[in-house]
Amino acid sequence: MKKEEVIWAWSYYNTSMEKELSYLSPEGFTVFTSHYLKNKKTCCKSACLHCPYGFTLKKHGLEFVDVNEDMFPLIEEILRENNQENFDWKTFELANIKIVKIKDVACGFILKNHIVIKHLFLRTHFREQELSKEMVESYLFI
Repeated sequence: MKKEEVIWAWSYYNTSMEKELSYLSPEGFTVFTSHYLKNKKTCCKSACLHCPYGFTLKKHGLEFVDVNEDMFPLIEEILRENNQENFDWKTFELANIKIVKIKDVACGFILKNHIVIKHLFLRTHFREQELSKEMVESYLFI
């Protein structure tokens, strides 16, 4: 599967999934949510996609992907998940819009300028992972 296909395959999230314990990935794998992993009360150090303890983030970091027009539907879907359908993101230059990925999975997108992230929008299942603007900036501006 190509990277672009993986990005689009994850676009089925919606806000009603926020407290789910697990879900099936497009490839058919069970993925545990941050909510489930927090209930375990300890990190298993397996680099779970939704690790709320920071292990996966420390091990794999974040990847930032330049946006092109083909990714506009993904951005609009993420905005819907955040109840921000009317947010005017198209006023930003394409060079200042980045898809944020963990372990090759799109977890959200950022709108930035040359020194700071102006807006961070996360997918539903990634909201409990303590990915703040400051945390994402620490990976982007290194």
